[in-house]
Amino acid sequence: MTTRKDSHVRIPSGLEHIKMLDDIAEHNRKLSVKELESATTALALLGTSLSVLYQASTCHRKCFGGPHVLEGLCGRAYNLACGSYLLICRGFYDEALNLVRSIGEIANLISLSVVDKEALRKWLQSDVKTRIREFGPAKVRKLLARHEPFLTCADQNWYTRFCENYTHVHPGTKPNVHNPDGKAYVGGIVQHDGIKLAIDELTNVITHLAMFVSKYTQMDDLFSEIRALIRSQNDKPASEATGSGATT
Repeated sequence: MTTRKDSHVRIPSGLEHIKMLDDIAEHNRKLSVKELESATTALALLGTSLSVLYQASTCHRKCFGGPHVLEGLCGRAYNLACGSYLLICRGFYDEALNLVRSIGEIANLISLSVVDKEALRKWLQSDVKTRIREFGPAKVRKLLARHEPFLTCADQNWYTRFCENYTHVHPGTKPNVHNPDGKAYVGGIVQHDGIKLAIDELTNVITHLAMFVSKYTQMDDLFSEIRALIRSQNDKPASEATGSGATT
């Protein structure tokens, strides 16, 4: 479905429209599986990282006690990542990347908790107004930059790009423009450039987060697995590399 109007095509309504959505989603899923056949390392990274977040959020290996704040954040990130992946496989790249932006915020907050225990303590004890005033995305990025800038997953340029292109609306907003032809698409459409961009961005941010979480929760086997996959990805020639650009 493109934004171009075609008066000769009947657009179903009611339950027929819902069935059409289901049919298109399944068709796009099959096409996306083929598109992703060359992205095995990226998908392996994504799957291992998701396993880390799932196990951490459910205390699968060990319960560390306490208020389970980290576990709650990991659970939210896991669900967002799963939602993003499912949207990617159905041709909704803008919507998937909007969820990736939220994962980036969580990754920054968890990174901050590693390097600034006082900020973490204050965040844990803060009310809603204080969190909005002192721990919004921009404030967290500044706090991270003050300590360890390289730990920032979602820096200002990254965050601005995601807000402008995939989240906030503006006079130039067009839906799902991800191919060189510049066409905008209404509804899920598989686009080669769109699926690669979205998978790369999702894999990068979820891998960054999973490395912190796997270290903190003592999942050394999965931490090592992620590092090995990253090295394998980085060793590929540029023409073959598809997926995470994360570095160890």
